[in-house]
Amino acid sequence: MISVTDIAAEKLSKAQEGQDMTGKMLRIGVFSAGCSGGYQYALGFDARSDTDSVFESNGLEVIVKTEDVEKVSGTEIDYIVSEMGEGFRVNNPNPAPEGVKGQCNCGSDNPC
Repeated sequence: MISVTDIAAEKLSKAQEGQDMTGKMLRIGVFSAGCSGGYQYALGFDARSDTDSVFESNGLEVIVKTEDVEKVSGTEIDYIVSEMGEGFRVNNPNPAPEGVKGQCNCGSDNPC
């Protein structure tokens, strides 16, 4: 299950206004953070594919690759405002994978 807070749903709905969103849903992408460990996330609007799972929260349909569902189960998509700025935050309660020294996925030619 993936949830979207009220404020995040409001901001996402505003982002959709005036655009042709026919057949598109909110996608959360999950990526390995490379040698440092953890996950990185990407949010965007996309069409559902046969390899996706769909969750509904706060009036939005959220899609994620079925192979990544376990990684994001229980995740909350929020929108925060702070002194440093504002933006979406992905709050994932699942333990993040640890990086493996010497196995970089960051694109660097330098060893970790």
